[in-house]
Amino acid sequence: MTVTANVTYDLPVGKGKRYLGNAPGVVDQVLGGWQLNWITYFQSGQYFSPGFSGADPSNTNSFGGLPDRIGDGNLSPGQRQVARWFDAAAFAPPPAGRYGNSGINILEGPGLNVHHLSVVKEFKLTERLRLNYQAMITDIFNTPHFANPASNITVPGQVARIVGAAGGGAPREKSANREVQMRLRLEF
Repeated sequence: MTVTANVTYDLPVGKGKRYLGNAPGVVDQVLGGWQLNWITYFQSGQYFSPGFSGADPSNTNSFGGLPDRIGDGNLSPGQRQVARWFDAAAFAPPPAGRYGNSGINILEGPGLNVHHLSVVKEFKLTERLRLNYQAMITDIFNTPHFANPASNITVPGQVARIVGAAGGGAPREKSANREVQMRLRLEF
């Protein structure tokens, strides 16, 4: 599930606004007319499957596959940690002669919680000439976004551990870290 919220707020400062409504022209040009934009993404974790590697338990010339499920495997959100995201003891390689009984995509990976903020101001230089300024901060709280954990139950020491970062926001962005950008655009 993904939830996206977008808020735009004109700051009440400058000519005709609540604060500094009668400010001189220079003060109004500098302090008035600013706009805040806030975008928030919340996404539940993507589902993934446990697996195992090794011999051909089903006698079908296939190696690895889905294990047997002997418990739920999903930990409650309060128990999930980077070092132990799911209960690996809830899965076992199937015995010789059959496939594992675990379902596909039964484990839930880490979710996403990203907030972006920008401030925008337009400066009127002449009747036809305008200068737009924009400062943007992506992932303003610099929250880590994790990839799914290692799911091969036959690799002790790595199974159920998260060892990498995800791509960032929703949709996935190039960076998973906070970035600050500033832009100037001259319009005529």
